[in-house]
Amino acid sequence: MKRMIPSILALLAGLLTITVMIAVTSDTPLSSLASFFAKPFSSWWELGNMLNIAGLLLFAATGSAFALRAGTFNLGGEAQIYAPALITAIILSSASPLTPWGAEGTFALALAAAAASGALLGFIPGILKARFRISELLTSFLLSAALIPVIDFLVSGPLRDQKKNLLATPAIDTAFRIAPFLKPSYFNVSFFIAASLSLLTALFFKYTAPGYRLRLTGTAPEFALFAGLPVQKASVAGMTVSGIFHALTGFFSITGTWYMCHNGFSSGMGWSALAIALIARQNLFALIPASLLYAWLQSASDEAVLSTRFSFDSTALVQAVIFLLISARVFPVLFPNFARKRRTR
Repeated sequence: MKRMIPSILALLAGLLTITVMIAVTSDTPLSSLASFFAKPFSSWWELGNMLNIAGLLLFAATGSAFALRAGTFNLGGEAQIYAPALITAIILSSASPLTPWGAEGTFALALAAAAASGALLGFIPGILKARFRISELLTSFLLSAALIPVIDFLVSGPLRDQKKNLLATPAIDTAFRIAPFLKPSYFNVSFFIAASLSLLTALFFKYTAPGYRLRLTGTAPEFALFAGLPVQKASVAGMTVSGIFHALTGFFSITGTWYMCHNGFSSGMGWSALAIALIARQNLFALIPASLLYAWLQSASDEAVLSTRFSFDSTALVQAVIFLLISARVFPVLFPNFARKRRTR
């Protein structure tokens, strides 16, 4: 439990930052704060959509956490969500459920294509690190930064639905849409799929021999190398599997929530997933509650934008605080006695 204290404090610091900003910018701070904390639970629409976002973030957060445990750092989550989403939208919007292989076969084809594209986008930085020792932080980020404008162009131009004013691809057929549980919200079975995969990933690292080898490689690569473990293959595997999990976010976003790929689709989801993974870095079983808390913060922040003079993306504040406190390891600096006790155990 003590290992989670820095992550919990980082999340609380993000919450405190948003709370202070609302109190300062709102003309009616008490009512705005009440709306901030309670609005996501005020109706089935709000609650269902919050859970749906939590599930989508959980796919990508599991991917980011997988990469971290394998000793790599995936900064390409935005494109690894966006590109598979576009591929999913293209396949399912142009296909007919009356094809010889049926709606199920087409759905499976789109899933496989999305997963393959995500795997490729993760594999490239992984193999560059393994073969040429190029930092995967740099390559994954640059690859994502280069792809996103290209995908934006495709969605806004050649692949745009010319019959509508939206900068988006044509909508997919209703036969390929995942039915929601809590109407009128978009909450659907993808949440439970994400939770199951997240738990299986945690169990994989904790109780299986391949998971132990990946975890050891990520924690102590020099020791793993002298022990004869394939350190380079672990880097490739970590990034590739991470890309697949991010691709699932893109796939289920199209089939269960938006039903089309619109311009700027990923909208910070990759960075949010990375923040969740950093929160749960020491304990993968914490990914699910961390995703739920982060989704609540995001939903509540969206309400803050509507109910106050908050005129910018407040979720970015939460991300910034979490990245600062966890990545910069501020907690041991602020509480050196606590950190010293942990090292002596």
